[in-house]
Amino acid sequence: MGRLTESRYYAAAVYAGSTIFLFADQNLLSPNLSIVAEEFGFDDEERDRKLGGYVALAFFTLGCPISFLVGYLADRHRRIPLFALIIVLGEGACFFTYFTTTYTGLLVTRALTGISVGGALPLIFSLLSDMFGSEHRQLVSALVGGGMGFGIAFGQMLAGFVGPAYGWRLPFVIVSIPAFICALLMLTTLTEPARGGQEAAVKEMGGDGGGGGEQSSSSSGNGEWVERENGQVPSARKTTVVDVYKPSEDGWETFKSLLRNKTAMLLFLQGLPGCLPWGLVYVFLNDYLSNDRGLSIESATLVITLFGVGCFGGLVVGGAYGQYLQGKSSKKPVVLMAVTEIIGCFPLFYLLNNVGEGSSYGVACFFSMLSGFMASITGPNVRAVLQNVTLPEQRGAAFALLNTTDDIGKGAGPFVIALMVTAFKDRQIAFNVVILGWLLGGIVNGMIYFTVEKDEADCQEIVRKTFAQSIQMAELDERKSEQLSLIGVRKGSGKVSDNVVV
Repeated sequence: MGRLTESRYYAAAVYAGSTIFLFADQNLLSPNLSIVAEEFGFDDEERDRKLGGYVALAFFTLGCPISFLVGYLADRHRRIPLFALIIVLGEGACFFTYFTTTYTGLLVTRALTGISVGGALPLIFSLLSDMFGSEHRQLVSALVGGGMGFGIAFGQMLAGFVGPAYGWRLPFVIVSIPAFICALLMLTTLTEPARGGQEAAVKEMGGDGGGGGEQSSSSSGNGEWVERENGQVPSARKTTVVDVYKPSEDGWETFKSLLRNKTAMLLFLQGLPGCLPWGLVYVFLNDYLSNDRGLSIESATLVITLFGVGCFGGLVVGGAYGQYLQGKSSKKPVVLMAVTEIIGCFPLFYLLNNVGEGSSYGVACFFSMLSGFMASITGPNVRAVLQNVTLPEQRGAAFALLNTTDDIGKGAGPFVIALMVTAFKDRQIAFNVVILGWLLGGIVNGMIYFTVEKDEADCQEIVRKTFAQSIQMAELDERKSEQLSLIGVRKGSGKVSDNVVV
């Protein structure tokens, strides 16, 4: 590998940096909802419904089908050019948000920005799972999750401080330009990792891990991987996973097999209720604290930013501790996921119901950080467990499904909350009900305790059989090639042996 640009750690850093700027634009609107509502002539009910509900729904509604499409393509084609394209499309819409002057224009540009967030995660985790084995996946997931959390906090803080002084549109330009730079770095400095190269079963059978492998430039792009040395296919007995491991051609079969995977299904389901409180925090809470509880926009923004700081700490600690527990048993990270998600409810309850104009600002900041810390421990472990129980050629689709359930929670969540606020005419009641989503998500995560070991073992057994069959086919192809070469040599000398069998 030699060069820095071929290092998997450099690649992981580029992906994490891209994640920061992609997720920074997710909540650029929320600190300034009331300012935007005033510009467009909305009352309080329209503010929550149109800016908090419809915009979030449009953002994630487009992200859902994009996730499925990108997940399918990620399992069959080169992923780095696809990732760069997704960034340019989504962040291009983010950039053009600066020029919108109508609500319809805002709705369209925010919906199109959902392309980048919806398409990013299936690609990132498909790539990273082929760069790092199960012994590192919690930590790597924490790195990417940390980029997500930091990006959201950075975007929230940027919009909260820049928006009131320079207008709510400028932050959209500030976060989109670095994302374009990340896309350029991907195209010019990164190489495609070997699909399936980091599976334990492959390494046990003599695969080299594929850490430095890349897709051949002569590949047809249909998912078949070839490694060549001076134009020659290497000896079959030294074949790496790059040469022989290729995905299924039937995308629908991939999705059906995922739906039969009990652990994967539970991971998908936990995202539905589990993401609702995140929609609350990042869409409504900033405006709620400033308009309903008496904090200034800057103070409310700082409280939410510290929630993001807590998230970053929880991701790092959750990834590191989850990785330690994974070394003991694949069941133990599941317990960590379930317990911490449930605990995260309680400091958020305090923040909603006890923080106000006369309360201690330091206490508000503490509970905000604590809630973010506890709730975010789940994330890197969910993604690592999903990587460990799915096949290499399924992971794009798997993370598309996970991202879709997250999007339903995050996108439909604010929309449902807005409807609840309209029905109850009380933000506080609606928000308290939504927090219970973490309780339900924690319970579903706890059920994974009973399925994860079997599904992980089944996954590695399938990888082992697939790799063994592929090696046999590679050896057979090589023997045929040698025999054909021998026939050609003997024909050239005028002698053809009757003993040569093709």
